[in-house]
Amino acid sequence: MSQSDSTPSEEIRRTVQIPSLLTNSLRAVLDAFGEDIIRLQASGSIETTNGTLLDNLREYGVSWEQQDQQRVSIDYEQLPGADGPTNPLTVEAQTELLEEVEARLASQDTTAEPDLAVTQFTVRITDERLQAVTPAQTPEFDLRFVSDPAEPPIREVTKRYNADRNLYAELGFEVRNLNLRSVIETETKFHEQADGKYLSWAGPDDIRPRSPERLAVRINDHVLPDAYGVLKPYVVTDDQVLELGENVDDVVDPQPFAQDSGGDA
Repeated sequence: MSQSDSTPSEEIRRTVQIPSLLTNSLRAVLDAFGEDIIRLQASGSIETTNGTLLDNLREYGVSWEQQDQQRVSIDYEQLPGADGPTNPLTVEAQTELLEEVEARLASQDTTAEPDLAVTQFTVRITDERLQAVTPAQTPEFDLRFVSDPAEPPIREVTKRYNADRNLYAELGFEVRNLNLRSVIETETKFHEQADGKYLSWAGPDDIRPRSPERLAVRINDHVLPDAYGVLKPYVVTDDQVLELGENVDDVVDPQPFAQDSGGDA
């Protein structure tokens, strides 16, 4: 964002920090959260084309073409059982899932590992450090992330963080981030008491995000993976416009380190 496009400081009403993942790769999400994922939606496809000129009509330029599309979608929800979830995303289940993606979506035109674009996912986290900065009575929370287009100030950074996965030029992914939309105390949700929602945002069109700074910082520090996690500073101006602030460079490491994995999740 150029200096001339900056928002005059006197017009800024407030700045809100939203925890975000600078990726929408299924492989990255599985690497970061694994069995903590309780809800996941993702999809991907590959199209192949076979064609040839018809010999008997070659002089007229008549050709034949056939297209074949393979598509893989995931709509996963963890199901409770008497002794725990009946379908947890175990390491074995993740491996089987990715093997199926590779078998269905592998292409001879690229060496990139087949991947799916995550549209949303929910992760269940137990962390007393989050409880300590909320009114929550228990330390278990459901964090829901949703895919949004990466804003111009952070598009190139997102591309760099995913460079080793070849998501864009080779796999055809859109440049998107997974932004945190809600943090809900699990216990209150199950017992239909107070909603237990301590962070809430409806996305880029919502000009009134609620993201307590201490909670956002702790989620970034202790839940998000180091390789992709960031706090995105959104500013709300007098004309009720929400946009990603110029100081995004202050919270994003300019050097990609997507080869690292994990975090404190």
